[in-house]
Amino acid sequence: MKFITENLTEIKDIIEYCNVEVPDYYKNIEEIKHNKNIVILGNFDGVHKGHQVILQKAVERAKDKGLKTIVYTFSEYPKNQQTKITTCSEKAYFLDKNKIDYLCLEQFEKVRNYSPEEFVEKVIVNDLNAAEVYCGFNFTFGKGKSGNVETLKKLLEVRKLKLNVQKAVLDDDGEIISSTRIRNYIKEGNFEKVSELLGHNFIILGEVIYGKQLGRVIGFPTANLKFENKIYPEFGVYGVKIHIQGDEKIYNGVMNIGRNPTVNVGILSVETNIFDFNEDIYGKIILIEVLENIRYEKKFSSVEKLKEQIGKDASYWKNKIDKYQKEKENR
Repeated sequence: MKFITENLTEIKDIIEYCNVEVPDYYKNIEEIKHNKNIVILGNFDGVHKGHQVILQKAVERAKDKGLKTIVYTFSEYPKNQQTKITTCSEKAYFLDKNKIDYLCLEQFEKVRNYSPEEFVEKVIVNDLNAAEVYCGFNFTFGKGKSGNVETLKKLLEVRKLKLNVQKAVLDDDGEIISSTRIRNYIKEGNFEKVSELLGHNFIILGEVIYGKQLGRVIGFPTANLKFENKIYPEFGVYGVKIHIQGDEKIYNGVMNIGRNPTVNVGILSVETNIFDFNEDIYGKIILIEVLENIRYEKKFSSVEKLKEQIGKDASYWKNKIDKYQKEKENR
C-alpha cells in the first residue's frame, strides 16, 4: 500500500515497522491522477468487520475493472482524539491487510469549509480521479456535515459516477457493528467482544522508549511505549502477544497500563514484560495485540508485594497460553 500524506510523522511507526519506502507525496498524487480509481470514503476507525465488508467489495470491484483502490480519510479530527481505536499507523496496518492500494490521509483543516459540491469536484473528481465511489450508510461530508449519502449520490450522478452504499453490518446478535460499541467494550476490558466485532485483536503500535527502569530493578524488565491520542482500556494488567520490528517470531507477555501507584511514578505508561526475551529493542517499533484483562490497577503496600503479584500475573498468563496451545494441538 502507498501513502498520500503531507505529514509523515503520523505514519512514521508503520513505515518503520513494515520497512516500507518513505512515500513521495507528489509522485503518488501524480500516479492516482493518471489512473481511474475506486474511491472509498470514511473514517475507518478500528477497521472493524463492518468496514472490512465495504473494503472487500471495493477491492473485488477494482480487480474486475482493472482499477486501483484509494481509501480517503482524515489524518486527525480536532475533537475526540482520545477516543480513536486506531492511530494513523495502526489504521494503515489493517488497511494494508485488506489489500488497499493507496491510503490518502487528508488534513481536516484543508477541506473543512468545502461545501458538498466543492468536496465532490475538488477531492473526488479532480484529486482522486474517481471511477466509482464507496461509502457507508451513515457517511457525511462537507462543511458542518451538510452533505449525506443522498447528497453524494445526486452530485455523483450529475458527473455520471456510481455510488455504492454499504448497509449496516450486523453481529451474531443482530446488533450493528460500530466503532462506538467497540470503544465501550475496550473501556470495559471485554476483549473477547472487542476481537469479535473488530475481526482482529485490538492493537497498540509504537516505538520502544526509555522508561524509569523500575521493571528491570524488580526483576521484570519491560518495553515501554508512550501514550498516544487514542482510547486505552482501564488501568491494569493484560495478557498480550508482541510482534517486534524485524523479528518474525511472535512473543507472549503481560502489559501494564497505568500510573504505577505503588512506586509513585504518577505518569501514564504502557509497559510490556515480554516472556523469554532479553534483547535491547530501544528505538524499535513493536505491535502489541491485547487479548485479555488479567486484573485492574491496584496500589500495593510495598514493592515486594507488587513484585509478588507481577509474578502471579505472569504465571497465570503463561499457564493460560500453554492450555490454549494444547487444546489447539488436540483439535
